[in-house]
Parts: sequence; C-alpha cells; structure tokens
Amino acid sequence: MLRLVREALDAFPAVVLTGARQVGKSTLAQQLVRERGGSYLTLDDIAVRSQALADPQGLVDGQRGFVALDEVQLAPDLLRAIKLAVDRDRAPGRFLLTGSANLLGMRTVGETLAGRAAWLELPPLVWSEIAGRPCPQVIDRAFAARDAGAFLAGLAAGKPHLVAQAQQRAVAGGMPATLGLTAAQRRTWYDGYRRTFLERDLRQLGQIENLPEFVRLLSLAALRSAGLLNKSALAAEAGLTHPTLRRYFNLLEVAQQFYELPPFHANLGKRLVKTAKLYASDPGLAAYLTGVESWADAVSSGREGALFETWVVGELRALDRCSSRPSSLCFWRTSVGREVDLILERGRDVVAVEIKASGTVTAADTAALRELRDGLGDRFRLGIVACLARNPTLLDRKLCVAPLPSLLGID
Repeated sequence: MLRLVREALDAFPAVVLTGARQVGKSTLAQQLVRERGGSYLTLDDIAVRSQALADPQGLVDGQRGFVALDEVQLAPDLLRAIKLAVDRDRAPGRFLLTGSANLLGMRTVGETLAGRAAWLELPPLVWSEIAGRPCPQVIDRAFAARDAGAFLAGLAAGKPHLVAQAQQRAVAGGMPATLGLTAAQRRTWYDGYRRTFLERDLRQLGQIENLPEFVRLLSLAALRSAGLLNKSALAAEAGLTHPTLRRYFNLLEVAQQFYELPPFHANLGKRLVKTAKLYASDPGLAAYLTGVESWADAVSSGREGALFETWVVGELRALDRCSSRPSSLCFWRTSVGREVDLILERGRDVVAVEIKASGTVTAADTAALRELRDGLGDRFRLGIVACLARNPTLLDRKLCVAPLPSLLGID
C-alpha cells in the first residue's frame, strides 16, 4: 500500500487514504512526511481541530510544501478548502488526507475532490506484510496465465508448519497493534477497540438512539460474516425497524468495519441469488465479537469456515488493489445453493476462487467452479481452489488446487 500511495502522490495533487481506526494510516502518513519533508497535522489534536473547524481555509493556506492531514472526517469542510488550494496550484503531491471513515459515505461531507484526488483504502495488514515479504502479484498472474498449468508453475508446495500459521491468521486478523499479542492480550485490545468505536467514533459519524441495540447488531453482523446478508431477518433478530437497521448498517460500512460483496449476474440461463454477502473488514474483530480466540475455538463453534473465508477474501481483496489493474469483485451463487466464493472480473475475463479451510479437495468442492466455467466459456480464465492442501494440483486446463500460503506470497 505504501507503494500505491507514493505513486498516487506523484500523480495527483491530493491523495485521500481511508480505513478503519488502527489499521496504520497515521503511521503511514508520518513515514511519508519523513520521506518527503513537509508537515504532519492530526485533528486528534484539539488545537488543530479547533482551527480546522473555525477557519479551515486559513489552516490549509498556512501550510507550505507537502502536508499530511490526519483524521479529516473530524472537520469535513477541510476538503472544500483543499479543493480551492488545489485549483490554485495543481502540482502533484501537495496533500495526503487520512480518515477513519469512508468519507464518500458521510452525509456531512459535501466535497469529493473529484478530478483532484486519488482515493485509496488501507485495509488491515495482509499475511505477506506481516511476514516481511513482497506483495505477491498473484492476481495479475492468474489473469495472464495461458492455462492452469502455467499458473501453478509459479507456486511452491505448501509447508506443513504454514497450515497452523494460516489458521492463526484467520482468527487473529491483521491489526498492526495486535501482532505478537497472546490470545488473552488480543481479547483485551479488541475490547478496548470496540469501546473506542462505540463511545467515540460513532458520535462523530451519526446518532445512535439505543446503544445496546447497536452492540447487539454489531455481534449479529459478525456472526453473519461470509454469509448472505438478509436484512429483514437481521432486523427481526436485532429487534430493529428496517429504517433503523439501514441507518446503523450504513454507519458500520462508513466506519469501514464491514463491507458487502455483490452477486455476479452473468447471463447463464440460471436463477441466481441477488443478495449481497457480508464480510467483516478484519477477521480478528469478527472472531472477538463471536467469542473465538483460537482455531480450536473456531472449529468447536463451527465458525472455522466463515472466519477462514472472511480472512482469505480480505487478503485477496487487498492484493487485488496492489495489482496492475484492480478487478471488480463479487461472488456467484445459484438458487439451488451452488456457490463460488470470489469472482474477479476484468473486462470480459473472469478468475474464480473457491475457498476451503481444509487440505482435502473433493469433486463436490469443484462442482460450482466447473458449472461456472462451462457457463462462461472463453470468458473463464482460471478457477482456483484456495485451500490448505500441501501440493499444487492441476485438475484440468482451467482448474487447479493452490496451497493458500503460496498463493498469498508465503513459502
């Protein structure tokens, strides 16, 4: 992600970097200030925030050189002031703005900096970052490979000890501050994170009339991560009216705690599910909210498949942003329950990924991939079963089994 921000700053006058609280936006902004010179201002500083609210134009006009402004959602009028400054001088790399909210979804934000800024989202750390490895270009290779055999030629066999590490990552998540913590320490950290989110961030983003109801919705949403989002059923279980549920869900998405994956609607002559799937942005938070501290907990509670899928979809979503050409992401599911977990679409071309939390792949595990392949014809570039198998396996010309660690840049 650091590379993407650097490249965007070299091309645009302003870069807006959003992401959930504690994913590392401030650390990244401070690093770029050290590299480029300039100034770093955070609106968490009461004096800076007071000036930003009282005189945003004066604050912006008083800066020279590169400026990093942290937590700009606390003073949305800053974006209008930055628009005026950029219109006077369109030199690239003038402003880096960060926010612990999706600013485009906030009703209080009336300026989008259209044509003046690049918008990037910083996700939790991916496995390759945690391990100090380069960002794998696996998505580009999947689209470029002439067939499944050529794709597998670039993947190493999985190593047995990496299976346990993958399982750990699926329940620990990728928040930088949690790395190296014990399960008990991680639970304490997420408890504080939840309290901060409920008691501070929500007050900045919108009004919550009944906090216990919202807390219940937060836990119920975590239980549905990697599942179809039936808002009517969720409203009934949470005891919320439909308008209240929609408003609360909007807050969860604006705060970038959850996101929705839309369904794939290729015309294959089949009845397809039209409901989105819901995912927690950080599997560690989903695990915490559902009482899971270890892989053994996940297995005993029957949550291992959902948490594993939440983690892998998040990893591939992040890696896709670092590729040469970001894809459209969705999933495919028929009305009779055949499902492919992740579809990556670039123009006409499709790469499909089925995610399994085990090391054994059966014919039933590839049935949906085969059905999608047959329906899409030459649009279907590659189908991958991403799992904990040790050996890369060629199934046919367009289908293969890939050891997940190797797929994610770990070998």
